[in-house]
Amino acid sequence: MNMFKKNGPCGSWPSPFTTETVAGKNVIFSELQIDEENIYWLERRPQEQNRTVLVQWNENKGIKDITTPSFSVGNKVHEYGGGSYSVHKNSIVFSDLYTGGIWTVSQNRQATCLYQDKALRFASFNLIDKHVFCVCEDHSTNNVKNSLVLFSLDNPNIMITLDEKADFYSTPTLSKDQAKLAWIEWYHPFMPWESTYLCCADFDINDKAIKNKRILAGNKQIESLIEPGWTENNQLYVCSDRENWWNLYHVNLHTNEADNLRAITQMNAEIGKPHWIFGQKNWYPVSNNNFVVQAIHQGFPETFVISHNKIKKISLDQPEYCPVPIKNNEFAWINCSTSRPTEIIYQDNHHNRQVIQISSLVHIHKEDISIGHTICFPTHDHQHAYGFFYPPTNRHFQPNKNELPPLMVIAHGGPTGQTVNSYNPKIQFWTSRGFAVVDVNYRGSTGFGKTYRNALQKKWGILDVQDCIDACNYLIKQQKVDPKKIVIKGSSAGGFTVLSALVKSKIFAAGSCLYGVGDLTALAEETHKFESNYLNGLIGSYPEEKELYHERSPLTHIHQIACPLILFQGLKDMVVPPSQAENIIKVLKNNHIPHAYYTFKEEGHGFKQETTVKKVLELELAFFGKILGFKPDSVSEKVTLHT
Repeated sequence: MNMFKKNGPCGSWPSPFTTETVAGKNVIFSELQIDEENIYWLERRPQEQNRTVLVQWNENKGIKDITTPSFSVGNKVHEYGGGSYSVHKNSIVFSDLYTGGIWTVSQNRQATCLYQDKALRFASFNLIDKHVFCVCEDHSTNNVKNSLVLFSLDNPNIMITLDEKADFYSTPTLSKDQAKLAWIEWYHPFMPWESTYLCCADFDINDKAIKNKRILAGNKQIESLIEPGWTENNQLYVCSDRENWWNLYHVNLHTNEADNLRAITQMNAEIGKPHWIFGQKNWYPVSNNNFVVQAIHQGFPETFVISHNKIKKISLDQPEYCPVPIKNNEFAWINCSTSRPTEIIYQDNHHNRQVIQISSLVHIHKEDISIGHTICFPTHDHQHAYGFFYPPTNRHFQPNKNELPPLMVIAHGGPTGQTVNSYNPKIQFWTSRGFAVVDVNYRGSTGFGKTYRNALQKKWGILDVQDCIDACNYLIKQQKVDPKKIVIKGSSAGGFTVLSALVKSKIFAAGSCLYGVGDLTALAEETHKFESNYLNGLIGSYPEEKELYHERSPLTHIHQIACPLILFQGLKDMVVPPSQAENIIKVLKNNHIPHAYYTFKEEGHGFKQETTVKKVLELELAFFGKILGFKPDSVSEKVTLHT
């Protein structure tokens, strides 16, 4: 006990992390790029109707917005977007979420429409001189089609289709001599972290066409190939998980596929992330034989420089993605510290660092910030799983004598995804009020190799659930948490884990489900193209194994839930439709199970509006306070439970 802290019931501590601070005071950075001496990135700004702005910085002129308030940079290809802009020689091309069009910005900084068709979506841009390569997704009919396309800055309103035979495309990249185009493609029923192909073709700069297409990798063995890229001397590299971990490989363009990949790295760590969004970069060439890579090891990012096959670790705190080399050993990156808001950092060749931009100007005392630490816990089947444990932390308060804190279990989405140990105001919101939090990287998570990632195949709703329960038992055994005050929270696929956990275990006192999956059969029949075969791997073949879908669906067993449940749903959700939540509510009502249900008319999959995020946090806090028996500090929302 700390004699300088006040005692108070956990959950009720006054916190510097207000709902306003969490929901509206944090901009979100993404897609950092370099062009000559300029650094670019995207900022999603909750206080500007959640629009995303393209921002530029250079050492002489400082920061300025490139796109005006009439634009929001982004796209909905695969529904999740990413890869929304590209820069080259001071020219910029970007996709606008408002109009769906492709826009260009040149040195006069006036935006000009390059192409627009409301039925088409564009992502994964690669601008080289006047050539704009990207992925097109055609929604003009119910049969959504994807293709690889080309535009020219000199010829607006003309789209040239390069290839349209595959189900999906990503990352078109042109060699430095502009003679060859490489890209990734894949086909149903696989997801891009399961099986993809590395393709290459000759690019005819005069005819604006590709010729002599060939598959360089992925044909001889099932592997996930991601992030192709060229060096200045026209050598091709790619990341592959053929040896259990995504590592960097050199591609020999002149041999057959059986032996044309040579490992540059052989780490037991992931140089790569699952392709949920476009535009992810986990390696860059520094020069012809030198590279910088970011590897994820047990949830932690580590940065390495590779020079002539020698690997050296460098200390750059916690970049979200690979630091981008500028020149002469200078780097820029988006930094995700464990104890500070996200930052854009520039480091010169003398290792002097400058914070260019910070995601939040709200000052939080370091003693109010809970630092997560890795736990590796035993599972019921004698394996192990991982998570990050955040103890309750508040510089003014501590638990009452003999009180153990309540535990919030967080199940991340995906489920092919991961949680990382970085500063997250949505976690600090709870820890600063007296909750302990465990953020679980259950089996099936990425960042731990292909074997760990594939452990969830055919076992979604089983291993993820049991790993969350085993994390609770591990912390109970260590006397870290109150076994009678455990709640679980998750969104999307994490919401499915929440519902399944509440059905299968009575260890939880309450649950919060945000746009979660309840009916696997409906999801298999209603979801969008990108994920239309995802469940084949996670559950089983559909419709051949339809009974298994029914049995594994939380909706089938929702009447067995023995604790209160709160649900939140966006009415514009195209990934997990509102009907999922509505069907759950019907069963809860029919079985008189205490519940609350809130919908948001303008939200889709993933709540982004400031007012929505704020309301959800307040409702959750009021809900958990009602169930666990504490009085929240400064909460305006009240929850009425229906039975």
